[in-house]
Amino acid sequence: MDADKKNLPREPLGRITGRISRMFFGTLQKRLSHLDIQRSFYPLLLIDAGEGKLTQQELANELLSDKVQIVRIVDYLSTNGYVERVQNQKDRREYNLTITDKGRKAIPDIKDTIQELSGIAYNGLSPKQIKELYSMLSLIETNLLYHNNNSTL
Repeated sequence: MDADKKNLPREPLGRITGRISRMFFGTLQKRLSHLDIQRSFYPLLLIDAGEGKLTQQELANELLSDKVQIVRIVDYLSTNGYVERVQNQKDRREYNLTITDKGRKAIPDIKDTIQELSGIAYNGLSPKQIKELYSMLSLIETNLLYHNNNSTL
């Protein structure tokens, strides 16, 4: 349905991006159903990229998420054998996140599937348009972060 032709209000950005996100992650979850990870694919990739030096707090900062949600994600990944918490010897209150052998084996499949789905999503877009899309989304995110950090509401 074309909102302009029906004189309907323009669909909010969050609704559009939310719908796209649900479609993308729903398909990703189906294609990776042989892994018992659910929707924690990207956090697992971040933990892997951290090479054993990433803390739960740093993961929370990277994902713009609260500590409670990160604890749930890490607990879930840990329970399913993908991640381990290793106590920092310099600060015993801090734990670094490391990938297990099971996690290392899953990483290539996750990366390949994300790349494949992204390719499907980008079908019909030039490399320049994809770069512009990411630039625009980054600007929108920055605008909203700035507003949220400086809002008096």
